Amino acid sequence: MTNDLNHPSAETDFIATFGKGEPHTLFGHGFAGAIRDTRPFGTGITGTKHFLHLPGHGGRPSPGPGWNYGQIAEALARALMSTSATQALGVSMSAGGLLRLLSATHPVARSLERVALVLPASFTGFSAEAAEANRAHVEKLRGLVAAGDVESITDLMLSREPAEVADLLPARAWTQAKAENLVNTDMSDGLGLALEIAVDEDADGDPRGALARFPGEVLVLTHEDDPAHPVEVAEAIAAAIPDSRLEVLPAGSILWRGRHEVRRIIGEFFG
Repeated sequence: MTNDLNHPSAETDFIATFGKGEPHTLFGHGFAGAIRDTRPFGTGITGTKHFLHLPGHGGRPSPGPGWNYGQIAEALARALMSTSATQALGVSMSAGGLLRLLSATHPVARSLERVALVLPASFTGFSAEAAEANRAHVEKLRGLVAAGDVESITDLMLSREPAEVADLLPARAWTQAKAENLVNTDMSDGLGLALEIAVDEDADGDPRGALARFPGEVLVLTHEDDPAHPVEVAEAIAAAIPDSRLEVLPAGSILWRGRHEVRRIIGEFFG
């Protein structure tokens, strides 16, 4: 595997780096995502930028069936330590991993000054309705992956997007590439992550206690009408972190319809 920006290998711990100087910022993708998906978030951010492929992605081996946010958090922690990053941006799955680091008071979390959580999918739990919807979606996906039905996987994934996004040809091509990875790699080991809770209770039974003591700045960025990334999850996270800023954009904004606004918000946050 070549060590280019989109396909770093084990030789670089699956991290692609470009730019120079301070600060150092780490970017983590979502489930079935890749470095190419996080690159746009780095536009306009100064210093050195590090883009990570998490286990099960980009040719990096899966840790095995049954992924959890503890595993994601540890992979992010190792990358933060190896890059000396003081800033981090996590999308969906990676946002949950960063939350786990902050809530567990992991030593590396003390070095973080700014954290952007983009489309957080999980926090301290789900409503009964959301939990059932997640279970049904995962079971359908598992069946289609077992059958190798890429087209139906693509349709199922797009069914959770607003119609105006699902109809975009680039959105379908991007989603189909994710479906092919689910069928053709060991990424499918992580399908159950959608059912996992990112942040556990602390010793006092409060999952938000450590987050309330995090001294850094946090941006929580999401958009409306996305059942995989409910606005109420983003709202709960922002409410738990004192120095946080919540931005809720119109449906379909983050990846497709509002890229300029997303880059403006993230660029201003990281300064």
